[in-house]
Amino acid sequence: MVARASVPILLLTGFLGSGKTSLLARWLKAPEFAGAMAIVNELGEVGIDDRLVESSSDAPLLLDNGCACCAAGEDLTATLERLFWDRLHRKIPKFSWVLIETTGIADPGPILERLATHALVAERYHVEGVVAAFDARLGAAQLARHPECARQLKAARVVVITKTDIAGEVELAAARAAIAGVREDARVLTSSRADLSAAAMIAALAQSAPRPAADNGLRAEHTARVSTAFAAVPGVVTAAALTSAFGAVMDTYEAGLLRLKGIVRLAPDGALNMAQALPGVGVEISLLPARPGAPAPCGFTIIAQDVAAQTIADAVVARLAASRPLAYRNTG
Repeated sequence: MVARASVPILLLTGFLGSGKTSLLARWLKAPEFAGAMAIVNELGEVGIDDRLVESSSDAPLLLDNGCACCAAGEDLTATLERLFWDRLHRKIPKFSWVLIETTGIADPGPILERLATHALVAERYHVEGVVAAFDARLGAAQLARHPECARQLKAARVVVITKTDIAGEVELAAARAAIAGVREDARVLTSSRADLSAAAMIAALAQSAPRPAADNGLRAEHTARVSTAFAAVPGVVTAAALTSAFGAVMDTYEAGLLRLKGIVRLAPDGALNMAQALPGVGVEISLLPARPGAPAPCGFTIIAQDVAAQTIADAVVARLAASRPLAYRNTG
């Protein structure tokens, strides 16, 4: 009896701001992932990560209804099931891999369990491995504070220490020690500006130890009191006003702000920019690749712990509104 072909799945995880999307965008351009399908799972109303990888893949998919290890777990397997039938009926081309990027607060354990126990998915796909991104500067502190970080490392066969270009030797040593304290047998790679090649990652995955059986069937474990909110930012806002507003919010809510990320229009010509802020890192603004169809809503998704995300959203909007009429102008 001829064995049925099974499509490999790569699960890419890592805490908020660890650089998962940058790695994914690079890997999707590599020949090793030619014809791959990407599934990007995000929290919040404004999808950013799918925009950043869209130019690298013919069909990236956005699961925009929350964390894949919780309510969206069934949506993930339903998506994989739909992809299989669409491929079988030639509605879409054959794909060689499926790369799944989780949210930054996802616990991979229940995702893996769901993939292994869903009848069709388990028959037609297999998890080739789990790769976790780990911030060279912030990872050790995030690990100490957030249980998701430990769950992500425990599930991973390969850990990529990211952003090594902005980390010192002491920080790199601390990152390696933190990883070893959770998953000593993981293969550890480093990446500067997302320069880790797909070939190097796949080779490390092939040489790595399988996930321990004791980690199977893990229940989801989340940082307590995490909330999300959306801050609408219509019209045009200057980079200076945006940086000032983000800086003030990070100073005020440093202990509770996990992520501030979204889409903004910095010029009347309609060009959209991605802007994000991370406490301890600062503000990053970059041009978003244009894509056809209806324009994305301008605004920011806030993820917070121990403080209402809506409170931070209101503070961002208030700061930007205070910069009118020069910096924050509604062109609608």
